[in-house]
Amino acid sequence: MHRRFVTLITAGAAAALVLSGCSAGGTSGGDGDVTLDFSQWWEVELSPGVMRGLMDRFEEEHPGIKVNLISNPYSATVDLQTSAAATGTLADIVAINGASVYDLQDQGAIADLSALMADADFDPAQLVSNDQIDGVTYMVRALNFAYPMYYNTDLLEAAGIDTPPTTWDEFDAAAAAVTDPDKNVYAWSLPINVQSPAGFDSQSWLWSSGDRMLNDRQANFETPEIAEWLEFLKGQYDGGYVTPGAFTQQEQQKVEEFTAGRNAFMIGSLAHIAGIRESNPDLNFSIASVPAKAGESSGIAGASWGLGIAENSEHKDAAWELIQWLVSEDINSELATEATGFPGNIDAVPGFVDGDELYQAAFDVYSNSEFVTELEGLPRALDLNRNLNENLVRLLQGDADVAQTQESLQTYWTDVLSK
Repeated sequence: MHRRFVTLITAGAAAALVLSGCSAGGTSGGDGDVTLDFSQWWEVELSPGVMRGLMDRFEEEHPGIKVNLISNPYSATVDLQTSAAATGTLADIVAINGASVYDLQDQGAIADLSALMADADFDPAQLVSNDQIDGVTYMVRALNFAYPMYYNTDLLEAAGIDTPPTTWDEFDAAAAAVTDPDKNVYAWSLPINVQSPAGFDSQSWLWSSGDRMLNDRQANFETPEIAEWLEFLKGQYDGGYVTPGAFTQQEQQKVEEFTAGRNAFMIGSLAHIAGIRESNPDLNFSIASVPAKAGESSGIAGASWGLGIAENSEHKDAAWELIQWLVSEDINSELATEATGFPGNIDAVPGFVDGDELYQAAFDVYSNSEFVTELEGLPRALDLNRNLNENLVRLLQGDADVAQTQESLQTYWTDVLSK
């Protein structure tokens, strides 16, 4: 079930994403206790009480260390990241992933974890991946996630659709059949928020078809495959199948639309399963591959829950103790089970698949797909994602045609990636 990820990031490339706290780091109590601020989006996506429960157990096993969780949705965490990094006020521990590690490291905002590992006699070989920038580790992956397609079985059945679509043409027909604006029901959501770019709702359609935005880590937008992908997205938008408000919608709002039964489809991580079941236990849904251009889906979007330590933290050793605990075999297995992700510890085994048809369907999709992380390992990855959204907004608004969109993307991404 494990897939080993190897990401060696050079000076011109790297990545990490969400984090950010609103303090300048943890505090030391008068009795000598250390309080670590831990900024993350995990508590929001896990079932209620799970994250706090883990922290309580850590505190019991590590007397003298307390953990203050700073919890925000993914997009909000990203929004806090830039200002906190620039002002040296990152929380002691920050949840990050593959879209901004390079930028955080380049700012000097996150600490050298290799040195902390060595001081703690921690063997990085026990990790599924050991992401590095110029030979130094700045992020530890706690979990890896796949992003298949969720579908509402009741909405599909009501529209006379027996099986989920596997091709773009089939999806187009299904989208038309399920969309009913009078009932506020739409096929899917396409959050392309420029201020808070997140998720893989647009890119997944390209990757599922075996096509890519990059070739040898350089921009490759002026191809027939990219043109077809952009035309497909515009067709979905112009057809009225996409939930209104795509240009300002955020990732969490997309999940809320699906959970409420107002969307028939959603591209999302498996971490949402528990939350959807908790919020709407009557919702009947399942999981399948993202439809490919001509069937035979071959790629699935991937991301990670990573961990970093703020350079401004006064408690780096204590912060590393928490990270090391979270990626230990037993705890990592438990976290993976709760979040429905793949463990970061190579020996950890999640327990969520056994006996659950929905999880089994999800991992059947994963096991038959290539794990795609095109933006990971790129400088200014968040900025590139933002530029993609900006160009998609212009395309969908009718301010640019497909050819102009391709040219604009090629020019901007080439400039960023050639430096």
